[in-house]
Amino acid sequence: AAAGLPFQPWRRAPNRQPGAEAAAPLRDHLRAFWPPALVRSLCEEVICAPALAYAEDLLAMLREEPADLIICNELLLGAMLAGEKAGVPVVSFSANIWPYPTRTDLPPFGPGFRSGSQEWHSRRDTFARDWTFSLYDTGLPALNAARAALGLPPLAHVLDQLQMLRLSLLATAQAFDFGLDSVPEPFAYAGPLLETPPWAGRWQPARPGLPHVLISFSSTQMGQRGALRRCIAALRGLPVRGVLTLGPAVEPESLPAAEHVEILRGAAHDDILPHCAAAIVQGGHGSVIRPLLHGVPLLCLPLGRDNADNAARVAQAGAGLVRGGRASAWRIRRALRPLLEQPHYRDAARRLGQAIAAEMDGGAAASARVLAIARQD
Repeated sequence: AAAGLPFQPWRRAPNRQPGAEAAAPLRDHLRAFWPPALVRSLCEEVICAPALAYAEDLLAMLREEPADLIICNELLLGAMLAGEKAGVPVVSFSANIWPYPTRTDLPPFGPGFRSGSQEWHSRRDTFARDWTFSLYDTGLPALNAARAALGLPPLAHVLDQLQMLRLSLLATAQAFDFGLDSVPEPFAYAGPLLETPPWAGRWQPARPGLPHVLISFSSTQMGQRGALRRCIAALRGLPVRGVLTLGPAVEPESLPAAEHVEILRGAAHDDILPHCAAAIVQGGHGSVIRPLLHGVPLLCLPLGRDNADNAARVAQAGAGLVRGGRASAWRIRRALRPLLEQPHYRDAARRLGQAIAAEMDGGAAASARVLAIARQD
């Protein structure tokens, strides 16, 4: 709507709402440490069970406003069903790394594996990829029921639905994705999305010259309050000042006040990061990419979703360290010290950030590919 495009909300299909934990339909942080439960939750709440509702909503929109192309989030298999039914080509758009176990050139999504070229890496990745692929078939009855309702033939596997995609755009950098030399079809890197949210105000340091540490976890619910409290405690006694930005997911009043940490509802990270010696993040894609662009090393405390996989990419590049999302304040403080004291972490973060910055214009090439698909069909 802000871009002047017509907007229609989902009518039958569920939609994720920001804010309180109770309002989040996919409380995936509670299932993050057991992959079968997480995949089952995704299938039940987003990918498969509501697929028919998403498809029917989109087909109704197409009847009102015909389109030459559908661009959808990679989790919305129902939107892909609509494109298949209507004969409209579909492009997926991911605001992160690819989350499905369908690429053989990368470690499978989920466990936070680092990339490697040894035989045991290959065996590990093949086992995990095949296992995770099969987990999605828990949603196969629901997906095939949706396909039958639309007059489409059944699939053998849930993730076979992805084969109809003409293009899969990834809003990240190839340099961040383990620095791949080549990219298989139908994937293309478009560069990261770095818009500053409207609720993030401007910021200036209260004590210029003092090294700062940014603490920033998800702007959506991931059960992060405990980790944030431990981060606040971890900075106590260190020669730094913390800046904690919360977003709409956590109320500032729910965290302990601390002299050494400035707690904010929101602030532009591009204002904060030039003053930072390090950043502590949960490992969400945006929370990782922006510090790297400023050459700031990272301590990643994964809580779920794509966190462990983004953290693996940071660690493999030497641009930071990874500890568990339930790490104690003592462990966080101990991991933070080398990031503050050893310059090779900052050097690696700067190198990776420069490589990511070189791909920031990838959106133009991606747009050209999308338009070519729309025009040729």
